[in-house]
Amino acid sequence: MRLHSWLSAIVLCAVAAQAQAFTAPKPGQVIDVSLEQLHPTQAVVGFDQIDYSLGLFADKPAKVFDEYCETNGQGAAVDVPKKADLQQPASFSCKDPVGTHPDEMKTVVVGPGGQLYLTDGHHSFTTLWEVPGGGPQLKMWVKVTDDFSNSPDMATFWQRMEIARKVWLKDNRGQALAPQQLPAHLGFKNLQDDTFRSLVYFARKAAYGKPDDGAVAPEFLEFYWGNWLRSQIDLNAFNLNKKGGYKDAIEAVAKRMVSLAPSSQVGDSGFTAHQLGGMTQLDQSELQKTFDKKVPYMMEYRKSRS
Repeated sequence: MRLHSWLSAIVLCAVAAQAQAFTAPKPGQVIDVSLEQLHPTQAVVGFDQIDYSLGLFADKPAKVFDEYCETNGQGAAVDVPKKADLQQPASFSCKDPVGTHPDEMKTVVVGPGGQLYLTDGHHSFTTLWEVPGGGPQLKMWVKVTDDFSNSPDMATFWQRMEIARKVWLKDNRGQALAPQQLPAHLGFKNLQDDTFRSLVYFARKAAYGKPDDGAVAPEFLEFYWGNWLRSQIDLNAFNLNKKGGYKDAIEAVAKRMVSLAPSSQVGDSGFTAHQLGGMTQLDQSELQKTFDKKVPYMMEYRKSRS
């Protein structure tokens, strides 16, 4: 009996020591995770944006390895054999070591208990969650931006997240959500679809880009635009199930975005059009590239999924 108690005491001491030894990842640190470990900080994504990527990868399977490498901060994939497997990184090669390009990596905040909250990368990681060969167990690398693990409770943690603008608490109609209503995981079945978020994505480079003054683009930039556009454009005027109607909707969104003066606030975002990378003139050539290359992939894959 004494021997059993003695052994139990040793085990408890070892567990306590291990718990005390745990330290949360620090800001700037690059860590590896499985996709299922990441807690979303938004309830919505643009399904059409993800469908475009999945359609592209279905047609050109090697492209998914570029996505994998670039998202890990490794540049493009350089050697992708036919038997390459996302679950086996040694089966293919990326141009650079992990984290070489940290600005291209997706970001997380460390919360209480060491839980990881994804603040940028919901579209890329949902694509990798859904793509054949990917899935919830896929291992990826992410960059830590903040350590809020010392928050005394979840209410304080979410307050800090809101102050830092690290969470998007709106549904796909722009209505407010409580943090408790956020999904536990990524993936189509867990997230809502926001069409405006997709349309803003398709207007990228044609109506907006990265802020041109060197400032870092805020988290959820496209959502700020999309939520404002929700009050500006009636999507019922477009047949989004036809290529022509979808292209017209993208063009309407892009034109409305560039019509906003650089110093004007974008809805209730607290940011000006300039701060959100807004352009003052529509780039019709970039818009045409989207029409020719992205919309067809998106429409085709969306049909296969429905």
